[in-house]
Amino acid sequence: MTKGSLNRHFKSHSDAEFETRGSHIWSSMNVNTLFPNLQDLLPPIKTAQEKFSTDLAASRGLGRQLVAEKNKSRLALEALLSSLALLIMAQTSDRAELLTTGFMLRKQPESRQIAAPTNLKLIAGINTGEIISSVNRPKGVESFLHQISSSTGTEERVWISTASTSNKHLFTNLQPGKLYAARTGAVGSKGQLTF
Repeated sequence: MTKGSLNRHFKSHSDAEFETRGSHIWSSMNVNTLFPNLQDLLPPIKTAQEKFSTDLAASRGLGRQLVAEKNKSRLALEALLSSLALLIMAQTSDRAELLTTGFMLRKQPESRQIAAPTNLKLIAGINTGEIISSVNRPKGVESFLHQISSSTGTEERVWISTASTSNKHLFTNLQPGKLYAARTGAVGSKGQLTF
């Protein structure tokens, strides 16, 4: 079962788009056998839909009172449809079932994979025992994990880590003449870590 949720906000719809969407929701739910306990809510929605359509047609003459009446009936229909959406989602989150309601589905957040940092540069610092590490900042990176290790050969490396929001880091207190390995990992918004 793929999960989803309904978009129950209509502010971005023009009046004509909202009228069409409201009619589509009503007609989809009127014949929908998946939600039999919600059928009693449909007559008031149909009444509000018809009132909004009538007020919309009347407001095209642009009289202030007519436009205000159309806006009032739109808000009433939006509230009924929003309540219906909440009741539907209380019964199911199955995407296939939600698609039968006539409501638009909310866009699911996409998993965004972050790229590993590139162009690692190590530059000697101003003082003895300092190395400046820098990398390019990949898109979507929240922070960096700068690591250095003095372990060499076949033994498993022990990394000393420093978290930072900067793509540059100054390693200090290093022993002159000793071989070090350095790397920088990119950390994404969901805790993703790539080297």
